[in-house]
Amino acid sequence: MRFLDKLEEVLLMAGLSLMGLAVALQIAMRYVFNMPLIWSEEFARYIFVWITFIGAGYGARKGSHISMEYFYNKFAPKTRKIIAVSTNVLSIGAFAYVFPTAVSFMLEQNSIASSAMQMPMSWLFAAVPIGCALMVFRLAVNTVRIVKGAEGGSK
Repeated sequence: MRFLDKLEEVLLMAGLSLMGLAVALQIAMRYVFNMPLIWSEEFARYIFVWITFIGAGYGARKGSHISMEYFYNKFAPKTRKIIAVSTNVLSIGAFAYVFPTAVSFMLEQNSIASSAMQMPMSWLFAAVPIGCALMVFRLAVNTVRIVKGAEGGSK
């Protein structure tokens, strides 16, 4: 678990840094040297997609996804536990439902190259099944913690 936690954080920090660097480099090349880069906007966009899907798992781990805390906190602790577990189970079901279609779509995109970087589009679309798998894993761990009564269960 600690390895996955650290890997998530490192990937998110590296992704944000690379995205910022690519955009800054593009600005410098375009406006200072009058020689715009062809690949930088596409690269930054693709990194953003990956950050979004990895960040969803990170958000689930930290319990920072949007919730209606005002109403949630009005319920008794036992009812809150039932709501949290039910919400997690429904979310796990939704992500598990999307996963096979995302894998299939990713594989179909392997023969298509991106316009600027000429990389297989499957590399971009791999973020979706990986993000779904991360969410299922994080929500399952969270659900077990809630059921066991351990701290760290999010709403």
